[in-house]
Amino acid sequence: MKILLYSSVFWPSTGGVETITATLAENIVNLGHECLVVTETLAKPDEEPPIYKVIRKPTLKERFELTRQCDLVHSNGASVAMFPFAKLNNKPFIWTHNGYQVSCIDGLGWVDGEPAPITPLASINYHWKKNGLSYVLKESVKLYIRRYVADNVDLNIACSNWVAKRQTCKNQVVAHTPYSLNKFKAAKNIQNHQYDFIYVGRLVSEKGVPDLIRAFHLLISEPIHSTKTLAIVGDGNIRPSLEKLVRELGLVNNVFFFGSKSGKELVEIIGKSHIAVVPSVWEEPFGGVTLELLAAGKNMIVSEFGGHAECVGDAGLKFKNGDDRALYECMIKLLEDRSLAEKQLESAAVQLDAFDEVKLTKIYLELYDKIISKK
Repeated sequence: MKILLYSSVFWPSTGGVETITATLAENIVNLGHECLVVTETLAKPDEEPPIYKVIRKPTLKERFELTRQCDLVHSNGASVAMFPFAKLNNKPFIWTHNGYQVSCIDGLGWVDGEPAPITPLASINYHWKKNGLSYVLKESVKLYIRRYVADNVDLNIACSNWVAKRQTCKNQVVAHTPYSLNKFKAAKNIQNHQYDFIYVGRLVSEKGVPDLIRAFHLLISEPIHSTKTLAIVGDGNIRPSLEKLVRELGLVNNVFFFGSKSGKELVEIIGKSHIAVVPSVWEEPFGGVTLELLAAGKNMIVSEFGGHAECVGDAGLKFKNGDDRALYECMIKLLEDRSLAEKQLESAAVQLDAFDEVKLTKIYLELYDKIISKK
């Protein structure tokens, strides 16, 4: 098979969709098929991956020709940019939903630091009050187009059961998106635990880091836990306010900000930590960072509404999104109950096997083959 994999954003841009696209493309090729990545992200020619071709910002004519030469078009993410070219060439088109783009105007269910409705009519009403009629009319047309495409593709793929539950698309299946986890397994070999807790991710409002800091403050207010430490790895627009909160709560000797890290540096910091916390307030569609931290051998605490809970399964504790008191109780429980912590790590092996990147890619290939054979 020759697959055209479309991702509006791609490396050197970094993020979940970019990581998924690269992992899927590489595995498709390693499993004996051809894969071409088409993206709108520009980069230097000498920075391209070695085993699959990347076409950046092709012309309309080039898009038509690239589609004609492939067996199937797979759009990974919100964009429907390649749908008309697939239709014109009578090629199968499948669409992976990594968010809520067919359910609400903003496509996220999170706007200006607060939750927003994830159903069409409620979303339209919310944005009408917030942004006015002209904005709603323009964005409603975009939502209608996305919903029309979703009704007319050969297959809709929800990246998680959570996304499938949150949106009702015709002809929809669930296929978890593959993440490359092997590099994080090296963290298991690092025995020097300097940090009792770690957060890894962007420092933005939806990630719930203020809740983590407040829960951590409750923890170290107890004399027995006063020397516990928290590593925060990542960067984003709320970092100054987080640093201010740490100062106000008197946590400067217990909380350490490392900024963005990647590669060996990231693995090393994770390896030096004991318990990982993913405290998202937002209903995350998937839990890629949770899987990475599980692969690193970490005990886990995640918010219960969204894809993180689905990814962690029985290998982690869960708390209600935004509830710092419930998070604090989970932190205490993992620190004080070693049998629970050990049971979590045993469950992690089963959970990681279910999310093995090659197995998940094979599921995608089976879906491709099934759709192509119907055309």
